[in-house]
Amino acid sequence: MEIHVVQPGDSLYRIAQRYGTSLAFLIQQNELHEPYRLTPGQTIVVPQPTQTYTVRRGDTLGDIAARNGTTVLALWQNNPQLGGTDRIYPGQSLVLSYGPKLGTFAVNGYAYPNIDLRVLCKTLPYLTYLSVFSYGFDRMGRILPKNADLLTRMARQYGVRPLLVLTTLGEDGQFSGERAHQLFQDTAARGALIENLAQTIASQGFAGVDIDFEYIPPEDAAAYAAFVRDVRARLEPSGYTVLVALAPKTSAGQRGLLYEAHDYRALGEAAAYVLLMTYE
Repeated sequence: MEIHVVQPGDSLYRIAQRYGTSLAFLIQQNELHEPYRLTPGQTIVVPQPTQTYTVRRGDTLGDIAARNGTTVLALWQNNPQLGGTDRIYPGQSLVLSYGPKLGTFAVNGYAYPNIDLRVLCKTLPYLTYLSVFSYGFDRMGRILPKNADLLTRMARQYGVRPLLVLTTLGEDGQFSGERAHQLFQDTAARGALIENLAQTIASQGFAGVDIDFEYIPPEDAAAYAAFVRDVRARLEPSGYTVLVALAPKTSAGQRGLLYEAHDYRALGEAAAYVLLMTYE
């Protein structure tokens, strides 16, 4: 696969000729629409598949996958124009395979429960984890109610592991460092939260938790890492994954509430995986 950066004077026809592919295939794979105007600096994906298939009348994605030794998920991943759906038409060209993969990596995506389902279907084939944002808790350690059944069910249909995002959001919908501090100081509330978390994960079909505590007082850095460690000790034996989201830092001594309580070493050791929130 090549990424072509559009230059002044480029046209789709010239780009297709340059890379030895068909104009129709280039349009299809990039989901372009008439009048196909290009802008200098725009990127065009130029697929270079090793095997393709032309859809025939009566075909389904399941049939095509079975006949060609692949999976529906792989067809979705190789053909973004499908948008994660089974809508195909006779004459359509589908990529069955590309060359050897250079390696593997995990991809996480965040979603609110009210996400546009068309966007979700289009994105799920490329994810390893889907982090559902977000679950808060009260001062007693009770998980604030939220229904993510549809998202967890859809994620699993696409082979994606749904994660519950646990934050310090309170009943007012705001992040609260005070809520986190109170939790760390209250042994009973902390224990209740961990148990309630385990029950919610099991009952709502999650594969684990993504812990995202922000605006924590600096003096709670060690307590935060200890909490993550306790969550992992409770959940991991049951096969659940524990991730922790880290605020991006340029140095260990970086100032600010988003950074000072995030001890990279301690949190990295406490969780199974970490997510670096580079959008901050």
